[in-house]
Amino acid sequence: MARRLTLALLACVSTALFAASAPGDAQPRPHPPTSDHVQRATERFLHSVDGRAARSGGTGGTGQGQGRDDSLFPEKRVVAFYGAPQMGATIVGRKSVRAAKRRLRQQARPYEDQGPVLRGFDLVAVIATADKGPGGKYRDRQSAGVIEEYYAAARALGGRLILDIQPERSTFIREVRALEEWVARPDVDVALDPEWNVGRKGVPGRTVGSVGAKTINRVSGYMDHLCKQENLPQKALVIHQFRQGSVRQRKRVEQRDKVDVTLNFDGIGSRAAKVHGYERLTREELFTGFSLFYRLDSGLMSPGQVLGLEPPPDFVLYQ
Repeated sequence: MARRLTLALLACVSTALFAASAPGDAQPRPHPPTSDHVQRATERFLHSVDGRAARSGGTGGTGQGQGRDDSLFPEKRVVAFYGAPQMGATIVGRKSVRAAKRRLRQQARPYEDQGPVLRGFDLVAVIATADKGPGGKYRDRQSAGVIEEYYAAARALGGRLILDIQPERSTFIREVRALEEWVARPDVDVALDPEWNVGRKGVPGRTVGSVGAKTINRVSGYMDHLCKQENLPQKALVIHQFRQGSVRQRKRVEQRDKVDVTLNFDGIGSRAAKVHGYERLTREELFTGFSLFYRLDSGLMSPGQVLGLEPPPDFVLYQ
């Protein structure tokens, strides 16, 4: 029974974020985009922005010399928008870069009453796909041009870019290493999406993904080493979770000197259900995150209600 409920919730989330299931289905099924859809959507997006990030000097090197201090959580709170231009049901996919920046400023403002806030874009940098694609891994890596565009947008807001990974049959550490050019920048963080970590033989829509503490610790250790090697300020590693089984051996997940490991509650539902899920899946030794879904939650919680959670989340994500 528990597995059927988990699959139903996974189907609901995935279907809503990517595409509707076919009419007449007994149950909705997860339906990520095809690799061809991702490619076409990428081309349309890049054509619409026409290299604006490069012209505005959006790229940046490694090192700390940007007048930023080292602190992240808990001294500051991150309020971010989630998605990708290829994912039309997400807030990032529904809005142009300019409109998303404007809306994010408005959304983050109420949180500023409770302390410093960093605005951010949680960009899906490795996208789960319905087919194996050229690499045979059921995932498509985001175009460098798309990443640079949202990196420039995050910098324009004085905020952060979070690179979100849906690895499918690849691995988290392989995909994080492939993104090192951006992870080595002082204002870029990483998010892991265990829902789409299906293993070498998993099938999108059939396999409910998860991640173990060993993998999380390997990724955070890599990031910690990179920060120390490149003299980078503090970074965040966000792990999304919508059920107990999303993160295995959670008591073994380690906190790092230079990496703020953060468990983000990613459940959809009513306020009461979300509060219960957040409290149940929070671990005291780690930082906390909370997701809100503009179109899927049953009554979107206000910033005041979010800040009233115990403990108040360090990372707030709008989808």
